Amino acid sequence: MFAITGDHIEYILHDLASRGIRTPDLQQNLVDHICILIEENLENGEDFEGYYRSVLLRFYREDLAEIEVETQFLLRHRQSLILLSRKQFLFCLFLLLVAPFIGYDLLWLIRVGPAYDYRIPLEVWGGSMVFSLFPSLIWLVLAFTPERFDPLLPKGAKVLLGWRPFLSVLQSPA
Repeated sequence: MFAITGDHIEYILHDLASRGIRTPDLQQNLVDHICILIEENLENGEDFEGYYRSVLLRFYREDLAEIEVETQFLLRHRQSLILLSRKQFLFCLFLLLVAPFIGYDLLWLIRVGPAYDYRIPLEVWGGSMVFSLFPSLIWLVLAFTPERFDPLLPKGAKVLLGWRPFLSVLQSPA
């Protein structure tokens, strides 16, 4: 078992700061995790710096500063209400824009349908079709715009619902 010294901790803190980790709480949490991994897995006499670099690779995909960016994002948006995937957002939008018209027709069928032999008259069916056409087109454009046309809601994106701004589209990291 390896014993971490104050010099090791200073080295780790300095290295984290040089790699873009500026938030003090995040620095302290990373130092704690790194020190625990080093103490548990490194034996006395082994190379501290080499093992430290191999431990750091577990915390990020491309660059350690990714953690700082994600932390700042979460700190800024912690007041947000909900984070939806693209499919969840499109489903909710469909429920909000188009489903009321379908519901109106179904309600009419339940209440008045037997008197008309369950045939939907033109007044009900026509009104639903006309008034649901524009919301349906909006939904179709959002759902089926090809990637080559730079869609408003790209595949893999997330939608953040909050107060300010009410709606944010977050691009997927790719």
